[in-house]
Formats: sequence, C-alpha cells, structure tokens
Amino acid sequence: MIYLLVLLILSSCGIKANPEPLPEPLVEIRRLGDNVYVRSLQGNIQVEGFEKLDGWFMKEDKEAFCFIVRRIGGKSGKFCVGKSIQKKPAVILKENDSNLLIEASGFPSYRLYPLSDGKLDILNGAEFRGIYRISRDYFRRCYAITGVLDAVESEPYNFCVEAKKVPPIKDVERLEYQTISDKIYLIWSYTPDDLFKEFVIYKDGKEVGSTQSYMYEDTLPEGKTTYTVKVRNKLGFESSGRSITYSP
Repeated sequence: MIYLLVLLILSSCGIKANPEPLPEPLVEIRRLGDNVYVRSLQGNIQVEGFEKLDGWFMKEDKEAFCFIVRRIGGKSGKFCVGKSIQKKPAVILKENDSNLLIEASGFPSYRLYPLSDGKLDILNGAEFRGIYRISRDYFRRCYAITGVLDAVESEPYNFCVEAKKVPPIKDVERLEYQTISDKIYLIWSYTPDDLFKEFVIYKDGKEVGSTQSYMYEDTLPEGKTTYTVKVRNKLGFESSGRSITYSP
C-alpha cells in the first residue's frame, strides 16, 4: 500500500520511476573449429573479449572458456563453450560437367557454407548427412564443410568448384555505319538467344554505351575512329566483338 502511494505521489509530481532494466541477452552461439561466433537474437549487445565481424562477434580460442555478454540498456549474462574439434571431416569430391558430388565421413552430420573472400557465410549453411550435391554454374565458387558433433562444429574443410565453360557468344553480323549531318549511326543484325542481355559499344577501345536495339547513334567523329560492338549475356560475359572503322 505504501509503495503504491509513493508511486502515485511521484506520478502526480511529474516524476517517473526508473524503468525496469531489459532482460538478459538472448544470443546464438556457434563454434566452428577454433572460432566462436556470437550474435544477438534480441536487442543490441556487447561481448567481452570478442571482435565485431559482419554482424557477429568472433573470438579465436581452441580451449573451453566462458565469457560475458552485456545487453545494451539491460542485464548481462555468462555463457560458456567447450573445446574445439581439431580434426576436419574426410571429404571426397566427384566432379562432372553439371555438378559436384560431395562424400563426407568422420562425423554424424555436416554443414556446408558458402565462402566469400575467405569468410564463411554462417547464416546460409546447409546441413547434410554423408552425401551432398552442388550444381555447377558459370562462376567459380568456394565452400567450407564442417563436421558436427554434439552441436559443435569442426575445423572447416575448404574447397572450390570451378566454373562451367561459358557457352560461345555469337557476334553481331553485317555491322556497318551511315552518316547523316553531324551524326554517325552504327547498324547491325543479330539473332538473340535465351542468355542475351544487350549490345555494348566501344569507341577506340573505350566503352561508350549499351543498347538492346540494333542501332547506335553517336556524334560524327572528327578523325579516324574504330567502333566495336560486343554482345553481353545475362551472366555478364561478352563476345569477342565485331569492329568497323570510320574515316572522314
């Protein structure tokens, strides 16, 4: 009764009681080999002894240890991790033109992570048991495989899948130009396929524009100029190009 009366008096005087502190931090903890990763699942946090890395807090330590996580504006919590698993999974890679077959052994299950600039994309890992298949595309891609034992992940086994051979890109045909007043018009013909994206125009070796039409307009050059038209596909690759030279 007395406590309620004090609150009513403080409220009537315009004085607010201190708000309750936020609860202890709610976090996700992942050990991958010697590295321990921590991220918040609710609110902002600070992790003592860890460095911030791409949305995670990370620390390298192969031994078991405990650490403090402090929630900004809230309470702190103590968390512990066990020792790292030093061995890597045994991996056999079988590659053909369209895919890569992964055969892993040594652990009950495994996780496959994309690698970008040597960094694991932890949030996009795929879990599998023993066998996994990756479809090849036209870009070289790298991955890491960890073995999982009692929710702890081993040192990663890293590998790359080489790009498929890019299908040949046809060049434009019947490239010619016409001049009208102070303009020059490049004209060509082409039969696009499913991967076609656009035509790219180069002027004396420098890219000056792109178009999906079969004509390109430019200011009439004052001197001898070479134009090259290349075909760019949806994968970002270009044909060798077809060139034509204008002479005043």
